[in-house]
Amino acid sequence: MNLLETAIDYDSIPIQRIISVACRNFMAFDGLHTFEFNHGVNTIIGGNASGKSSLVTLISQVLSRSISSSWEGRWHANYSPSESLIEMKFIAGDKEHYLRRVMLGDTTTDLHLYVTEGKERTFYRDGEVIDYFKRLKKMTTINGFEDSRKDFYFWTSGKTTNVNPLFSKSKELLEGVNRFLPLTKSGVRGLRMVGNDVMVEYQNGALRNLSSLASADAKIIFVIAKIFNIARQIERGNLSKVILLDEIEIGLDKAKLDGLYNIVEALAHEYECQFMITSRFVNGRLNPIRINKAKIPRCYTQDTGRNMSKMIKNFLKTKPGIISKNPPFSKNSNTKYSLKWGSFKWNP
Repeated sequence: MNLLETAIDYDSIPIQRIISVACRNFMAFDGLHTFEFNHGVNTIIGGNASGKSSLVTLISQVLSRSISSSWEGRWHANYSPSESLIEMKFIAGDKEHYLRRVMLGDTTTDLHLYVTEGKERTFYRDGEVIDYFKRLKKMTTINGFEDSRKDFYFWTSGKTTNVNPLFSKSKELLEGVNRFLPLTKSGVRGLRMVGNDVMVEYQNGALRNLSSLASADAKIIFVIAKIFNIARQIERGNLSKVILLDEIEIGLDKAKLDGLYNIVEALAHEYECQFMITSRFVNGRLNPIRINKAKIPRCYTQDTGRNMSKMIKNFLKTKPGIISKNPPFSKNSNTKYSLKWGSFKWNP
């Protein structure tokens, strides 16, 4: 049945998991790139400016209900004047979906969607696809926890820390945090309400106000509370089970990161959610998906008057005393060094 001939049932179909994504000339990705995802936790591995956030943007916005609009994450004014392609396979409403989206800049020029159930396959195109997108429940995306403090589950002011009024009666939330805290292997045993304050109980039985907790430990508690609450909402509301987490590692050392990943793995198993997490480190990470770019993205080299190569070379001309080379540095070196553009390597 043609969707255009029926009333659209908005936000009625949950997305259960992403199978794979492919793209050509999209954001940081020059050429064709293909990524396959497992159930549970998937870790997108790469260094700075490698394309981790580009992949998160791709997944979170490929189902956009708009034909022409600037996608979040278009981080360079000169980017994407040419055609780009995105393909994605995913499961929604117990059916397999294959999507093909062609864009010229920020404008979608072609949309194909195949929905398969058993031996039957239904094909939608362009406007029909947009109408179908309106039926899909949106995925959850968190772009850095530091940017979402308005959603903080504990408000800290001065010497007291109060439960966010929105969750002031959420005993279940505190119990959930306490259930997962042992996986962090930290010195914190759990959280307790004393009057209107949230108190931290240490392994030795000592009580301290949450506001006195070290920033890294406080962030771990915040992350647990936030993800736990999202997982509960997904279960109770039959929402899409794909959760995208970008830039959650800032401010955490390896030990706390390992504990955080233990918690995410436990939540993924308990609530049958699929997590996509960006990371700069591969050791100990679940289902690592490496992103390796062999050259600088074309957005840095398109405009010869303002590209990164030109900017740095011009800067070095104005600072004749600066020598560009890899460590170890030598104060006595008079050797001139050049940059090889098209790669991230410094060549003496």
